[in-house]
Amino acid sequence: MESTESERLDRCFQALSDSTRRSIWRLLEARPGLTTADLAAEHTRLTRWAVMKHLAVLRDAGLVQTLPDGRRRRHYRDDRDLPMLRSWLGDG
Repeated sequence: MESTESERLDRCFQALSDSTRRSIWRLLEARPGLTTADLAAEHTRLTRWAVMKHLAVLRDAGLVQTLPDGRRRRHYRDDRDLPMLRSWLGDG
């Protein structure tokens, strides 16, 4: 079932309401394909477990894709909903 635009907006804004998740999302724009360990190293106050939880929220909101790479998982920013967010904010 396709979620409504309003539900997608809610999920995106809730996910991005946390400064740590915004930081992770921005970092993935600058350096796509980072692993959970890479992201934890960038945020030294976070454990890998904490990074995984933040990534799950971003993934559930449709803002991050996680792809397998052998035993690792590489994370990429997913900007498909960005035009919808910009439009709602009046930027596009």
